[in-house]
Amino acid sequence: MASSVEYVVPSVQTALPGPRSRELLEQQSRVVYGPMREYDEMPLVLASKADWILTDVDGNAWADHQSCWGSTPLGAHPAAVEEAVIEAQARYGMEITDYVTSEPVISLAKRLVEIAPPGLTRVAPSVSGTLAVESGLKFARAATGRPMILSFLGQYHGEASLLTAALGTDLSEVTTGSAQYVPGFVFAPYPNAFRAPFHKGPGPYDDGMYIDFIEDWLLVHQVEPEQIAGVLIEPIAGEGGILIPSDEFWRRLTGLCQRFGWMMILDEVQTCMGRCGTMFAAERWDLRPDLLLLGKGMAAGGQPLAGVLGTERALADSDVHSGGTFAWVPPACAGALAGIDAILRENALDNVAQLAAIAEEVLTPMVDQYEQVGDVRIAGAFIGIEFVTDRDTIAPAPAFHRDVHHELMRRGVLGITQWGKWVYRMQPALNMPPDLFRWSCDQVRDAVDEVSKRPPEEPQILDRWQSETRRARG
Repeated sequence: MASSVEYVVPSVQTALPGPRSRELLEQQSRVVYGPMREYDEMPLVLASKADWILTDVDGNAWADHQSCWGSTPLGAHPAAVEEAVIEAQARYGMEITDYVTSEPVISLAKRLVEIAPPGLTRVAPSVSGTLAVESGLKFARAATGRPMILSFLGQYHGEASLLTAALGTDLSEVTTGSAQYVPGFVFAPYPNAFRAPFHKGPGPYDDGMYIDFIEDWLLVHQVEPEQIAGVLIEPIAGEGGILIPSDEFWRRLTGLCQRFGWMMILDEVQTCMGRCGTMFAAERWDLRPDLLLLGKGMAAGGQPLAGVLGTERALADSDVHSGGTFAWVPPACAGALAGIDAILRENALDNVAQLAAIAEEVLTPMVDQYEQVGDVRIAGAFIGIEFVTDRDTIAPAPAFHRDVHHELMRRGVLGITQWGKWVYRMQPALNMPPDLFRWSCDQVRDAVDEVSKRPPEEPQILDRWQSETRRARG
């Protein structure tokens, strides 16, 4: 993407929320449920979006580094996608695809198989990433005849009751007070080279220890290898903080799958369609999954849809149902197909490489410049900055994270933050102009610098963390 692309320069002119946003948020608070009445993290009401800029009802504008949680990989409403959706809506309307098929459905399925990692030859439609994950588990269990799923703590796989109960939490602690316990799952920690269990202080740590734990403990004391149907894992953990496993981790995990007949189930709901610099994150390590789960970026800013890619063994003769009334309606399929073609036609992946290089240049040096920046992790246009109280204990710094987010909102940058977490995330559109992205990264560095001058007090729960860490380190 050439740097001469024109865009509105982000600018925030009011206190946040602005007067009109405040009025509307108060109206919303009177009619919606609990979580939608909490707007400290996002004190605005959207008025419009154009390309990479988000504007609120008070006229404030931000560089958009949320990208609708990755669901608009080519900006707010790319013309080719929008035109395809409108044309298909006029021609087909809404139709239940697993009962009455249409050309957009067939074309999308064929296109996905064409661009998929080797061995993935079948497609199953779904409505959302959550349902794609649930379908993937059912496919693996049905194909193998085995009951158990091996997964990893610190991932996020959706909001269905089974998934929130059984597939770990991306937060540091269970905060709802309503955790359930269901059979059928065993867990290892997700590989993290910076912050490792049973170790104090910062890495880098060899993430082979996580495979050691599976081999030496889980498969000895908790589950028989022959009981495991598959391994459910994000190739890069998104909500967990942009955690990027090593080549060695993937080599050894793949070896276990081959040795014991486990299906590899890659949750690429967040990482597919160019987010990590390749069409699928699996390509970064030449992974050959049995099931690959799609969502978010697959919609390309059109209409919602998700899906499952699978091998012949996993999907060809399966009678597991993955669809539903709204799975792959023709306009959604037409938009998704247009999005895939646009990513390839416009060389968006080349632009992602430029964005990653800028992030490496501007953001990575903060690790040496600021006590509170523990780690910076970059996978294409998937970026995380981990905040800590200090370099010795690397105790999480959620309050520092929150203040950086608010400082950035005042500066015109809108990334992803959630209270209780301490990793600030940026996931710009794949085709965001590099000069706008560089400006955004400069704002991040300046915001961190500003907050570091007066670091906020962290929650009291961190006091015990710091004291125990210092005691352990003598």
